[in-house]
Amino acid sequence: MHRYRNGKVAAVLAVVYAALVLVLGVVSLVILLTVRDPILLSGVALVGVTFPLGWLIWWGWNLVPFANPVLLTVVLAGAGLLQAWLIWRIFRGRPVPGDEV
Repeated sequence: MHRYRNGKVAAVLAVVYAALVLVLGVVSLVILLTVRDPILLSGVALVGVTFPLGWLIWWGWNLVPFANPVLLTVVLAGAGLLQAWLIWRIFRGRPVPGDEV
């Protein structure tokens, strides 16, 4: 395993972003499953936080024949977790030379 130049900072950023996505996703799911007429401001926030994938999923969701809001929330949260992984991969930097763990 390698150590990376900005590995700890990138990991903290990715974990904070992933936690935000998960909190918004869980709150959205709880509201969807418990309220009769949900007004999902947390769902709109989830779409905004998961930009750019969230916007692409949101606009392409009308093409899916089984458009279920619960499934949409799960897909958006999954896209956010993918973006958290990408944040870690992009911001960690290059491996520190000669420092293999």
